[in-house]
Amino acid sequence: MNDHEVFSRLLAIEEESEVDELLNGLGFDLSNEIAWKPLGDMENNFSTVGNQHAEATGAFVEKLINGIDALLMAECFKRNIDPEGPDAPRTMADAVEQFYGIKDGRLDTLDPKQLTAMAEEIYVVATGGKLSPCYLIIDTGEGQTPNRFPDTFLSLNRSNKMRIPFVQGKFNSGGTAVLQFCGDKNMQLIVSRRHPNALVLDGDASRELWGFTIVRRRRRSSGWRAAAATR
Repeated sequence: MNDHEVFSRLLAIEEESEVDELLNGLGFDLSNEIAWKPLGDMENNFSTVGNQHAEATGAFVEKLINGIDALLMAECFKRNIDPEGPDAPRTMADAVEQFYGIKDGRLDTLDPKQLTAMAEEIYVVATGGKLSPCYLIIDTGEGQTPNRFPDTFLSLNRSNKMRIPFVQGKFNSGGTAVLQFCGDKNMQLIVSRRHPNALVLDGDASRELWGFTIVRRRRRSSGWRAAAATR
């Protein structure tokens, strides 16, 4: 089974037991130390992952915040503005006004048609059953190249957005808050492709490629850990 076939299967599955079965059948069982790496390259990562939110709603909102940040970053790159430079907006409200033409960044000033147009840049989709739903959060923001996954989606406590004044998620950990609420096995599928207008590092040959990774819980006698496998 090639990478595209694996991804298509993962995207269609709505039960974590089926994901577990598929991964194990492909040799991605948790005993395969080559396939899985600790999230953030931190063995004791639950000290970060497990201390973001005490309940699922707040953790879910963190994902939406990251999506909003990604949209603002994409708009910044579209205008050839360095997000960390002097021409970048100084606040989120400034960014919304500059990039979307919304006075003072206040969405309550928009009519329903305008709000619908903006809402189409971030989707929240629920599938599966009521007792065990699957949630998809989809945005059209900056995205990441597959080569950058380890330093972005799968990193912890780095300063990736610390010097960008108009984003909310500055601590490089809030997006992991949902993991302890993701079913019994705490699985999360991440899929991304870099926005065409966004910058990439020199030598990164994966600009045009889609990447995907799974983050899942690894139980050991020493406690809860999160591990990721990237394709």
